[in-house]
This record gives sequence, C-alpha cells and structure tokens, in this order.
Amino acid sequence: MASLTLSADLEHAIETGKPIVALESAVITHGLPKTAAIDAVRRQWVACAEAGATPAVVAVFDGALRVGLSLDDCATLGARADAVKVSPWNLGAAVLNPGFGGTTVAATIAAAALVGIAVVSTGGIGGVHPGRDGQDVSADLVELSRRAVCVICAGPKSTLDAGATLERLETLGVPVIGWRSSLLAGFLATSAGLRLPLRADTIDELASILRAHWELEGAGAVVSQPLPGDLAIPMAELGADESAPVRGPDRTPAELSRLQARLGDRVIQANVALLEQNAALAGALAVALVRLQVAAPAHG
Repeated sequence: MASLTLSADLEHAIETGKPIVALESAVITHGLPKTAAIDAVRRQWVACAEAGATPAVVAVFDGALRVGLSLDDCATLGARADAVKVSPWNLGAAVLNPGFGGTTVAATIAAAALVGIAVVSTGGIGGVHPGRDGQDVSADLVELSRRAVCVICAGPKSTLDAGATLERLETLGVPVIGWRSSLLAGFLATSAGLRLPLRADTIDELASILRAHWELEGAGAVVSQPLPGDLAIPMAELGADESAPVRGPDRTPAELSRLQARLGDRVIQANVALLEQNAALAGALAVALVRLQVAAPAHG
C-alpha cells in the first residue's frame, strides 16, 4: 500500500509480535506550542519504552500515512507551516496535498487498526461539544465504534460536554473503563464528576476486560486515567467559550488556545504530564495484552 508506510523498527516489531503503542501527532501540529509538543512526544516515547513497548508516532508525512516517525521526523513535522489536521474524512486528500499533517485520535485509531496495533495513547479524546443540540461530534467516537482499538486518555477534553460524550459512547457500544477510579477523568481536571460503570485496578484486570470485549466482537474501548490533583486544574477554571464562532475541526484547537492564553503555562504543564502518564499506562497495557495472548490456549 503505497500511501501507507511503516518504519523499519515498526515493521520488525509487528512481525515479531512485540507490544506497540500508537501515538497521535495532532498535538504536534495543532495542539501544544512547538517546543512543548516535541518535549511531550519525547516523554511519551520514553514512557512507552520504559514500560517495554515500542512507541509508534502516526502522521501524514512526506506524502504517506506513516506509522513510526522518528523524533527527528516529529521535529520536521512540527516545523511545517502547511501541515493540516488529519481526520479520517480528509486523510486521503492530505496524503496527496500537502503531504504533511498531524493525525487526530480518529485518524490514529484508523491507522493503528490498519497495521494491527491495539493500543493508542493520547491526552484527551474528542466528543460532543456543548450546544447545537449535540450535533457537533468528534470523529473520534465514530472510529472507536468501528475499530478494535483501545484508547488510553484523560477523558474527554475539558471544553466538551462530558455527560453527552459518555452517553454517546454507551450508545455506540464503546466501554469506558476507569483506571483505578470510578469517576470519568476530566482531562486537565482530575475528574469530570461522572461515575463510570467499569473500573480496573490492575493491568492484568484491564487487559482481561479488553480481551473479553474483543473476543465478543466488540470494537473500540476507552480507558480513563485521571490526572493527579497536584498537576490538575480545577474544573471551575475550565470550560468552553460559547461566544466564540469557531466550529468544526478548528473548534477544539481554538478553545485549547484560549485556555492557554487565560491560564498560561499551567495548561501546558498539565497537558504534557497527562500525555506522559497515559503513554506509560498504554505501554504497560500493550505488554499485558501480548502476554495474555501468548498465555492463551490455542483454539481449533
């Protein structure tokens, strides 16, 4: 597939059944300031590796959907002024022009599924935006309903309607599992204040839940990991600015930019911290899923 390429390291990891974690790259092109974004990618990379998993940064790079960017590639991507925000709807077009783009969670899920990666790590997932009768909905939720991929996150982004997002995921058949918590994580805040019906307190318990979900032909799953209180921002200080006219794909970056302008470095520090801790959990989960697969009895 000429429009999809793998790095040599990733190709070897896939062929040998090594644990792998896919990392989204929209944070590089449309999320954090460039220096902070590259630092965040480096920290995620190290966290995955220390857990025993291979990090696989996904992006549209040099005219292809690339799985397995190097850190130098990430820096090159971050320096591209023409890089677009890539979702499944514009993935094919972005490969052709401009040939560079940061993949959202939705596009990263799609890429991971194409090459057989079961775990994606990000900061916060997209979801249902406030207002507009719940019609402004992230493609992240649709891809989760279609692909057998688990996304480790800190809950829906702080500017979203967390309750409506949780309801939509339930409707789509996507389980949301609290990691050592019965409350939905609040992205930059510790909690969104909503109870979850599922939780896991050990990595083997989490891996077993996911294995059973996939054996029963379930698709995506979400693991919600809260940010520790000393790094989090109180929910009262967060929230969408409904006076802003921005809609569609530019809405979330615009709202996060306004949060950064209002709250300063606290937003960046919290964002980088949650990306790093989610990558560490994702790496441990990827290792546990491979171990579980190896330990499973053969069928047939």
